[in-house]
Amino acid sequence: MNLTDIHLQVRDMARDFAEGAIRPIAEALDAEERFPAELYAQMRELGLFGIGVPEEMGGPGFDTLTYALVMEELSRGYASVADQCGLVELITTLLVRHGTDAQRNRWMADVMTAKTRVAYCITEPEAGTDVSGIRTEAVRDGDGWILNGGKIWIHNAPVADLGFVLARTDREAGHRGMSIFVVDLHASGLERGPKEHKVGQRA
Repeated sequence: MNLTDIHLQVRDMARDFAEGAIRPIAEALDAEERFPAELYAQMRELGLFGIGVPEEMGGPGFDTLTYALVMEELSRGYASVADQCGLVELITTLLVRHGTDAQRNRWMADVMTAKTRVAYCITEPEAGTDVSGIRTEAVRDGDGWILNGGKIWIHNAPVADLGFVLARTDREAGHRGMSIFVVDLHASGLERGPKEHKVGQRA
C-alpha cells in the first residue's frame, strides 16, 4: 500500500488520539455504557468527522483510504468511538451524494462539528441485513410526510438529534419504493425505547 505524507500524518494523529485519549477510558466507558461526549468534542477539533466531505462543502476532502486508516486507528482505542466517526461519515456521505443544496446548507456543518448528533435508522424486528422486510411506511401529507413504524438496534438512538430513517413510500415498487427521510428526533409523536444492554460496544 502506498501511503502519502497526508495519509501518514492523519493516521499518526488518529493513532495518538486513540492511545492518549480513548484507550485510557475505554474500559470505564464500556462498564458504564456511557456516551463519550467529551471525546466527541476532541474528535471535532481534530477534524475526524466528515473526513470525505469535499472542500467546497466545508470538509477536508480526504479519500477513502484516509478514512479507513482513521477507522483502524480509532478502533485500536475502542470500537464504539470508531463507530461514531463511521456514523458521521455515513451521514455526511448521504448528504454529499444525495442531499439537496438546502439540506446540505441546513445540516452538514452541524453534523460535521457534532453539534447535531445523528442516527441511521434502518433495522427493524423483521428487517436487519435484508432491508426488503422494512415495514416503516411514509405517506404523503400535504407538503410533508407522515412516518409510521418502529426501528431497533439504532446506533446513537438514546442521544441523537436527527435520524436518517429508511421507510417505504411505495410497497408495489419493492426495494425501489423506499426512501431515506431526515427526521427531527425531538419531534412530537416519536418515542425512544429503553436502551439495550449489549455484549460489546456498549458506549
